[in-house]
Amino acid sequence: MDSSTRRHRFTRLTTASLAAAALALGGALVATPAHAAGTSIDGAVFRWGLNAESNAAAFAPGTVNMLSAGIVTASSSADRVTASNWKQSDGNTRILKKQADGSYAAATFAGLRTDANGTTITSGNGLNSGHIAEIAGGTGTVDVDAGTATIQWTGSFTSAYYSGMTRSWITDPKLTVASDGTGTVTATLGGYGTSMDDPDKFESLTPVPNVVIATLTGVDVTPTGFTVTPDYLGRTVSVPAGSVAQVTTGANAGAFPQSFVDFQVTTGQGSYWYSSGGAADVRKPASPLTVAYTSAPVASTPTVTVSQTTGLTPGETVTVSGSGFLPSGTATNGTRPPLAGTFSGAYVVFGKFAETWKPSAGAASSARSVIAQKWAVPAASMATIGGAGSGAIELAADGTFSVDLTLTTTEAQNLAAGRFGIYTYAGSGTVYAPFETYTPLSFASSSDVVVEVPEWVDAPTGSFGWAFEGTSPASLGTAVQDGANFTASGSLTNILVTDTRAGGTAPYTWSISGQVGDFASSAGGSFSSDLLGWTPKVVTAAPAVTAGAEVASTRLGGLGLGASRVLASSTAATSATIGADLSLVIPGTTPAGDYTAKLTITALQ
Repeated sequence: MDSSTRRHRFTRLTTASLAAAALALGGALVATPAHAAGTSIDGAVFRWGLNAESNAAAFAPGTVNMLSAGIVTASSSADRVTASNWKQSDGNTRILKKQADGSYAAATFAGLRTDANGTTITSGNGLNSGHIAEIAGGTGTVDVDAGTATIQWTGSFTSAYYSGMTRSWITDPKLTVASDGTGTVTATLGGYGTSMDDPDKFESLTPVPNVVIATLTGVDVTPTGFTVTPDYLGRTVSVPAGSVAQVTTGANAGAFPQSFVDFQVTTGQGSYWYSSGGAADVRKPASPLTVAYTSAPVASTPTVTVSQTTGLTPGETVTVSGSGFLPSGTATNGTRPPLAGTFSGAYVVFGKFAETWKPSAGAASSARSVIAQKWAVPAASMATIGGAGSGAIELAADGTFSVDLTLTTTEAQNLAAGRFGIYTYAGSGTVYAPFETYTPLSFASSSDVVVEVPEWVDAPTGSFGWAFEGTSPASLGTAVQDGANFTASGSLTNILVTDTRAGGTAPYTWSISGQVGDFASSAGGSFSSDLLGWTPKVVTAAPAVTAGAEVASTRLGGLGLGASRVLASSTAATSATIGADLSLVIPGTTPAGDYTAKLTITALQ
């Protein structure tokens, strides 16, 4: 691995002075393999309780923070969420409460004031009611091999603090997961504008679409879903002047995404979504978020490979590997003991079978002369058929198996009619044609002289390297005011990738990625590196080279460059010139000054 570190410089434009400065950038290299297309799903379920504070007792006497299905409206600041307007379910959404045994059941209004064990929650005992919002009926695409997912839900739930003195709602969440395990949940946010300083303030807020309500890391996309705790700890946000400042030290220091906090500032709930130094900080980190679905496996044809099929000698051992041996409803259930009524797997046989041998063709068992046999079944069924001592081998959940078979024959078997081979077919009386496979084997005669000649392989030659095209890696110039933000843009100095590798047996690939550290000024100001984004580009290259995905500033709902992001990758040994357009979007409240950040370029090959 090859890496390079650069310093980045940025100057904010103020009304009092203008100053130009350069932003120096670096990058990182990551190889991205190709994957099969994803599987369409429906009926996906989204479950999230936001955080413990959203289910805790509030400090105003007699009030609690709560979740309600749907949108709970109000007409004035005096309105509260009561048993008459609180909703356990609404459309695809329902509110569930954690039970003493860890399971979830339909929530009740009375249960908003007790924990899972029935103990009343108070502002002093630190307990919470353990509620989550569940939205069913999500649709989208999941690619388990690639580790990606895109799922959209239709539904709303309300988060009401102080029994509804302040409230906001989340509508139609959308999940996006990238192949590196990072992801976002976006949604439309609505609610009412209130203020702790002005109890009479109450105004309906215009719904804001595409707000990032959660960022995710370490997502493991499986065929049935995943559970992940959204990012919070260690995250920083910018808040308007006069707001409660974020406290960035301590075990519970952190924040929800910037765009989510920005909206909550308008509802009067802003400081409940980042660490502010109060007793509630311990309850503010995000709660685990669960996504569940059924991802139908892609239909796979059962396939068998044998390590050697010709020039064999009696007594030789070969490795037999199978894939695609997946259950198919009752069609693959046994019809006789020991696996009657359950998935019966497949026999893996070395034998000499008649030309017409398949059970699905009506061939009698006498057409199948078995010499050595194993039985591939799920791990849970191995003991049922007698275990390894009786020939049981594990058939993995993904439909694969591997076993060594010794090919011992007798003179009588050599002279008998039929064809030597590795055969597979369904076990326990099941007749299922897709599991019936035949791999022919041939043995060397006593007069044969056997030699195996491998394919010619050229010795590896050449080398890989990269370097910036110029001495200054990048320049952002001077930021300018743009609405409520300051923005700056520029270009990453082109990177020259030289790859002359050839020969050998392994494929040659490369990838380059970049990650930026947080910005800081000499006066003590700082802002997150996630506020910087880029649009990678391939300047010159062969078709094997692909630019990385565009990464937007978190201020614009993107993921930013705080984590490693792919700049470009190649599936073959080839030289290229690559670069990126840079875009920085920071809050207008950012203190003036010259800011620097460190960006690291990493090359993987």
